[in-house]
Amino acid sequence: MTRYRVLLADDHALFREGLAGIIASQPDMEVVGEASDGLEAVVKAEALRPDLVLMDVQMPALDGIGAARQVREKLPDAIIVMLTVRDDDEKLFEALKSGAQGYLLKDIHSKEMLAMLRGALKGEAALSPRMAGRVLKEFRRIGTRLSAHSWEEESDDELVD
Repeated sequence: MTRYRVLLADDHALFREGLAGIIASQPDMEVVGEASDGLEAVVKAEALRPDLVLMDVQMPALDGIGAARQVREKLPDAIIVMLTVRDDDEKLFEALKSGAQGYLLKDIHSKEMLAMLRGALKGEAALSPRMAGRVLKEFRRIGTRLSAHSWEEESDDELVD
């Protein structure tokens, strides 16, 4: 059985310890390191080469989004999942643009989080249902805008003929 190597990055020690206990109890996962800020997460990710980085959005020194961007540059195969209290569209989309494979809210149950992490490790998106709904809404909004723009261009082309 493959044991996935996990790096935890969160500025709250008690929360990190709780996550470490949950993950360490899984037969297919092991915690290889912990970081208390974004800079430390980047350094440890480069040194430890984890399969999965579970990272908070808001951290000192370098926030999780900036850290995710740097980890993605150094370790393009690492899976990054943000775990946050930030129920914020702007942070959600910034995290996804930075290379995060997922964005989970900290009010998630451990069983659901573990299922999402396993899915992310297999290439699936790890999004809390509420966050997935926002991604779909934004995708529809962009699609509608692109369709309207495309229709306008076609109308302009017909006028030229």
